[in-house]
Amino acid sequence: MGIFVSFVRTPELVSRGDPMKILLAENSTNRKKYSVREFVQFSDTVPMFEAEITGSFLVSRKKEDLFHLEGELTAAVVSTCDRCGCRIEYGVQHDFFYHYHLESEPVRESDYDGTDENCEDVYLVEPVVETVDVLKEQLLLAMPQQSLCGEQCKGLCNRCGMNLNENQCKCSENNENSPFAILKKLQNN
Repeated sequence: MGIFVSFVRTPELVSRGDPMKILLAENSTNRKKYSVREFVQFSDTVPMFEAEITGSFLVSRKKEDLFHLEGELTAAVVSTCDRCGCRIEYGVQHDFFYHYHLESEPVRESDYDGTDENCEDVYLVEPVVETVDVLKEQLLLAMPQQSLCGEQCKGLCNRCGMNLNENQCKCSENNENSPFAILKKLQNN
């Protein structure tokens, strides 16, 4: 799946170094904090959406080759309603964490069982964490399964495409060819 992503860097929000990467090998202290602001556009997802994400990361070195990353993201998302297609805006807040293992070779799939205990474990060949990748992944995980303009959204008419929130069409009244028309007759009896 191809995802087009554009970035707006804000170096003043980052404690040191490139705002796009956290270099784990340079993290000699026990704890280091990073903050990043990114603007991302997902043009190959349905529905398409964009978000301004503010993320904060706290990186702790646990062992020579093990790092713990705690993170928090806040995003202002602009998308479309899944029922009627109108523009909607909403906020997302999400906390997350990862355990980064520095390995000379990635762990084989057979060594990774995919259970809840190790789903936050990430094995890195190089000691670099791309912050935008982490934020994109966590935003997708935190977003609601269905984005609606409101709980009472009526959507679009499946015949003429009219937005039923704005106007009522005549299609539903004259739909005798529908496989559900028999239910209407039973309801009237």
